Amino acid sequence: MNSRPAIHWKEAGYGVRQGFWMKHKQIVEAVSLKLGEGRVLGLVGPNGAGKTTTIKLGAGLLAPISGQVTIRGIPAIDPKARTSLGLLTEVQYVYPNLKLREWLSMMGGLSGLTRPRLKDRMAYVTEQFDLSERLGQYMKTLSKGQLQRAGFAQAILHDPDILLLDEPMSGLDPFWRYRFHQIFSDLRAAGKTILFSSHILVDVERLCDDIALVQAGRVMWQGSMEQLTRRTLGYEVVCRTSDPSPIRALAAGETLKQLPQDEWLFTISPERKPELMALVVSEKVALESLRPLLEDIEEIFFGEAKRRHPTGGR
Repeated sequence: MNSRPAIHWKEAGYGVRQGFWMKHKQIVEAVSLKLGEGRVLGLVGPNGAGKTTTIKLGAGLLAPISGQVTIRGIPAIDPKARTSLGLLTEVQYVYPNLKLREWLSMMGGLSGLTRPRLKDRMAYVTEQFDLSERLGQYMKTLSKGQLQRAGFAQAILHDPDILLLDEPMSGLDPFWRYRFHQIFSDLRAAGKTILFSSHILVDVERLCDDIALVQAGRVMWQGSMEQLTRRTLGYEVVCRTSDPSPIRALAAGETLKQLPQDEWLFTISPERKPELMALVVSEKVALESLRPLLEDIEEIFFGEAKRRHPTGGR
């Protein structure tokens, strides 16, 4: 990770006044977070943890009431800092009576694109997100999934170096979730710096270099995916033998499934791994594969967060 992060939240806090008595409500307490240049960072946490507010602070849409947020060393609220930024909000702000073509043209113009560059980029992003046939359609007639694709399209329309994406896969069907994974991989290969929030931790695990857990308005942990310590819960075994009696005892209490060509599939606890290897060494079975079954990433984060903060919070 570069010495100076692309975006740096330094003890950033934000709150609002609400209700008849205008009482202060703190949304995020003191967020300290670094988005490294060229890295993909996944922001995870329960509903109400402060993920969306953290992203809006990073985009300069909100000014922190304490601490500081900078984009490449410049305060995020400075318009000059945001020229290299693309943003997809969880709740999109669209003009329902504009056609998709008009909306994208407006968003591209606000991002500094001029013709013919705007025309070329619109053709590219609408093809990427299969929206070319929708350009003449009014925004209010688009489905939730189509709006989500349009939102992602406008976020990359001006080819920004940094992307902030709040729940980018919300409302997508399985095919478009798959396509979004491909588009993420292309952006990552192009060296883009990306932060995205998601409640689907499988997406985070597959797509991210780094991960941060937000809980009760604070970042409780940030690190690389490699730094996660995950317990081995057991092993999935595929072995080959014409006499399954030794593995029947080994897989006691577990389902033993016969496969073609004298192969067998079953799971064992970590404690029984030495017994399996003894069977392999004695040539009673031929080991085809041994896959560790790791602790779910959800349990690592949310289980620990629940233990620390049983009442949750924002």
